[in-house]
Amino acid sequence: MKTPPVHISPKPRKRRFAWLVIGSLFLAWIISMQTGCFAMRTPDRKWPAKLREKGQTHPPTFHDIRAAGYRTIHAVETSPADTLPLVAFLHGSPGSADAFLSYLADTTLSAAARLASIDRPGFGYTEGFGRPEPSLERQAYAVQVVADKIAPGQKVILVGHSLGGPVIVRFAMDYPQQVAGLVIVAGSIDPDLEEHPWWQAAVDVPPLRWLIPRSFWASNREIRLLENELRKILPNWAAIRCPVTVIHAENDRLVPFGNVAFARRMLVNCSDYREVTLPKGDHFILWSRKDVVRKAILEMLEQLGYGT
Repeated sequence: MKTPPVHISPKPRKRRFAWLVIGSLFLAWIISMQTGCFAMRTPDRKWPAKLREKGQTHPPTFHDIRAAGYRTIHAVETSPADTLPLVAFLHGSPGSADAFLSYLADTTLSAAARLASIDRPGFGYTEGFGRPEPSLERQAYAVQVVADKIAPGQKVILVGHSLGGPVIVRFAMDYPQQVAGLVIVAGSIDPDLEEHPWWQAAVDVPPLRWLIPRSFWASNREIRLLENELRKILPNWAAIRCPVTVIHAENDRLVPFGNVAFARRMLVNCSDYREVTLPKGDHFILWSRKDVVRKAILEMLEQLGYGT
């Protein structure tokens, strides 16, 4: 007697195939998150064309500078002459040197100064991408190493956006002999205004940590630890004596406008304190109000006697 054939429904096979596809896509997504598909950085090879498109005739120079006992710091520079003063830019979080690409392409600025944009530790092409550096002291040291290399013996004007703001403040505290002036754009400088939403802790650890780009995880980690770093430097604000310009939008929902009042209260000894407040423009005035930031830089250059 013959055994009747067993018919296997195609549905389980289809389900297994569907789950295999979903699993593969999920794995591919995780890999893409962790291998730089959302790295928010521009490779060196693309900078020359991008600068030319925006009208910059001077080709960029790329620096990979070893900081003793630390990391190799990456920076991009445009300069028509070594004799010009140095303006160095520090991006926010997350970000990279290309946050200031349009500034390095600005021929009015490059005619007045050497321009350098730095990849902060944990971002861009500085060594240790995705490995955050919460210490403002070490971040300021990274900036000092770049300034020493590009413009040895010169004082530097520093422009910092968002979390780049407290980095340049720390630089002015630690290296007063090397700072000519500060331009703080939407800077996070008041520890009492640092907020800690619940999701910051959630995405800081596995498994959610694995599901977000490394640049975003690095950003989340340094922002979580920023308040403590800002409290460390509270006693040192009186040591800042260089000119300072603070630029902030009143409707900034990421970095509260109250940071301006904090700056005014703390910068009691700076030689020239100026505020530029905007009723509109939110946190992204670095790009939406480039005219305002550029004017502040040019005014500081003129104020310091460099001319424009």
